[in-house]
Amino acid sequence: MIGQLGKYRIDSILGKGAMGVVYKAFDPWIERVVALKTIRKEMFSEKEQADLIDRFKNEAQAAGRLNHPNIVTVYDYGEDAESAYIAMEFVDGVGLDTLLAQERPTDLPRVLAWMGDLLKGLEYAHSRGVVHRDVKPANLLITRAGQVKISDFGIARIESSTLTQAGAMVGTPSYMSPEQFRGDAIDGRSDVFSAGIVLYQLLTGARPFSGTASIVMQQILNEEPAPPSHALPALGTCFDALLARAMAKQPEARYPGARAFHEALLAAARSSEADPDATRLASDDRTALAPAMPAMPAAPAALAESSGIATMTPWKREALPEVEASLARQIGPMARFLLKKVADKAEGLDHLSELLLPHIPSEVGREQFGQALAQIRKKLDASGTGSGATRASGQASLSGAAQPGLASAVSRPPRPESFDTGYADATADKLVAIIGPIGRVVVRRAMKQTSDKQAFLQLLAGHIDNPGERTRFLADAGASSST
Repeated sequence: MIGQLGKYRIDSILGKGAMGVVYKAFDPWIERVVALKTIRKEMFSEKEQADLIDRFKNEAQAAGRLNHPNIVTVYDYGEDAESAYIAMEFVDGVGLDTLLAQERPTDLPRVLAWMGDLLKGLEYAHSRGVVHRDVKPANLLITRAGQVKISDFGIARIESSTLTQAGAMVGTPSYMSPEQFRGDAIDGRSDVFSAGIVLYQLLTGARPFSGTASIVMQQILNEEPAPPSHALPALGTCFDALLARAMAKQPEARYPGARAFHEALLAAARSSEADPDATRLASDDRTALAPAMPAMPAAPAALAESSGIATMTPWKREALPEVEASLARQIGPMARFLLKKVADKAEGLDHLSELLLPHIPSEVGREQFGQALAQIRKKLDASGTGSGATRASGQASLSGAAQPGLASAVSRPPRPESFDTGYADATADKLVAIIGPIGRVVVRRAMKQTSDKQAFLQLLAGHIDNPGERTRFLADAGASSST
């Protein structure tokens, strides 16, 4: 590994590609960590070098004009005898492609937050004449705080620039627009198409077009993908028309830009929300739905009709609506689908916990869900219904023995502590400052679900994605250390 490149001290290798290496480096003049993206000139002929260096300069020009929280910032461009390099913002995070598990949908609040960041960044770039042309999960970096940063404008086309030839077909086949395959002129609506594919994959866990490059090309040019509700019935149909328009074959049939796509996405998400309080949000509150729009439980009667609860054992009939409500707060609308899949297997509430906990991605979420199940068990015991068979010692249960962090929170729940509406209003102000006006809706729902202050705070904290902000919120709101 080289030790120096230009003024930059090379600290480590972040990744290697076909054209060069990306290094973690240090700028001693400004004293900041950067990522250095390089092209090794000796790997290419003189003619190839000229084309690649031009494209590399184009990346520096394109991204260097963009200053937005959802776009990786480019600081500098340089060359020496062996390499050309771009110095850019070092992002402490991972590519979205590493977070997308095959056939595993992403929970709706996270989808809305990530897509909101992506579309805001694209709208900003398009307004400045820059089209990305390679929007795909690998080019979307997720920071530790859960923010999306769009990277690699290396094949972006500046509308006023001649560095990248109009009509050149560049991109990644599974995410390319039809006009890219046809070699037509490209504008921001091509990025809208690619963003639609990313959204489809987030919602369903699968890409709408797949196969070899030639098969994907034929599908994108000639075939309509299955609506997301067909790929995953639990989603419902609220996103079908949205994605059909985003991925329309002709650019003029799509959303005219990323902002319009984002607004339509929020509208579709609101239409999937069953809570009347959420649908009555003032128009000024619309953009606040993206960071943490929780999924609401089905009413007991509706759930019974859709999942056959009426034919189940008494503890299931009584518990499953509340279990779904608690699970939906952690994984979104997939909760109903998952619960229907595993409920028949559950011998008791402990066993149901064992089946559901692995599907909750975060430790905090698992702990909150475990606390909710512990409260449900108390209700079942108090009503005389009981909670079914108890799992044998050593197996995962509501005691949290097999789930790190659950034991103290679940087996020894804190003593109930009541709160009044004045406290709830003050807490709502704190939550609104973090997640926006939707926070007041979240508070109203939580007040209906519990009268215990600590449980109330945990319900609210579950809607805060950033761990640091979640911790500060709990401390400011007076959560006990045991929570």
